[in-house]
Amino acid sequence: MFEKYISIKESKILCGQTSAGVWYCKELPAETTAELNVLIGEVNGILNKYNTQAVKEQKKLDTKVKGLK
Repeated sequence: MFEKYISIKESKILCGQTSAGVWYCKELPAETTAELNVLIGEVNGILNKYNTQAVKEQKKLDTKVKGLK
C-alpha cells in the first residue's frame, strides 16, 4: 500500500494519507491531557475537511461499479 506523509511542525504532528486518499493522524504528542484534547479537536477539524471530499468521491465511484450496492 502506498502512503503519502506530511509533517506539521516536524516533531509535533505527523499525518499520513492512505492509497484511498483518506488522511489520518499518525502521531500527536502532548504534554498534558488538556493539551491533547485541544490538539485532537483541531487536527480532526482539519482532516475531516479533506476526508469529507474523499468520502464523497469514493461513494461516486462505488455507485458506478457493477455489483456494489
